[in-house]
Amino acid sequence: MEGLVGDVYAALKNYIDSLKDKSCAIAFSGGLDSSLLLAISNYKFIPYTLGFRTSRDIENAQKSELLLNVNVKKIYLDDLNIDGYIDELLKIDKNISRMEMGYELVLFILMDFISEKYVVTGQGADELFYGYHKFMDNPGLSNETYINRLFNVTLPREKKMAEYYDKELITPYLSPEMLKLRSKITRNVNINGESNKLILREIAKNIGVPESIYNRNKKAAQYGSGINRYLIKKLK
Repeated sequence: MEGLVGDVYAALKNYIDSLKDKSCAIAFSGGLDSSLLLAISNYKFIPYTLGFRTSRDIENAQKSELLLNVNVKKIYLDDLNIDGYIDELLKIDKNISRMEMGYELVLFILMDFISEKYVVTGQGADELFYGYHKFMDNPGLSNETYINRLFNVTLPREKKMAEYYDKELITPYLSPEMLKLRSKITRNVNINGESNKLILREIAKNIGVPESIYNRNKKAAQYGSGINRYLIKKLK
């Protein structure tokens, strides 16, 4: 791999290689971001997926198991006291919004079932590589606001969530080496027509991730897991 694609791949691989002596789980949705990290780890990360039994993320995890020949540990929201987790998360951050509650609740519940000390997430991929659909819909929209919020609000909260379970979060897409490339990771090298995250998709293609995974349409965690529907119903 050459150019920026090669530089991004090297940043991810160098950081993931530095974790070789750690036992790591990965929050796995079956989409591009988590599948790429799992592949770069040479499938040494232990994948965990959370969702209702009929949710998109559980379905994707089942498909990915066959495609990648891995065993995904699945936690089913149908069997859990979700309200109890909501209460605990509100103790960590009483000001969390309902939208934030949706995606943070997925990670928060998942960590309760992860036995490994270190939890790898794909956090930062959407912000850094223009993964949100709003970037495609609004050509003038900058990612700076989203990156700043990530570092100032989301990551500090998720650190507290991890500490609650005596875990440590690992974010390869936000490694120091990766952030040095930030000025080069621009909109025009990530978005082309109806496709986004072009750099990550190219890396995934080059290292053998199946096309049905790296080109899979991915929903945000709160939608893919089904937790958003639960929260809407609860508010009603």
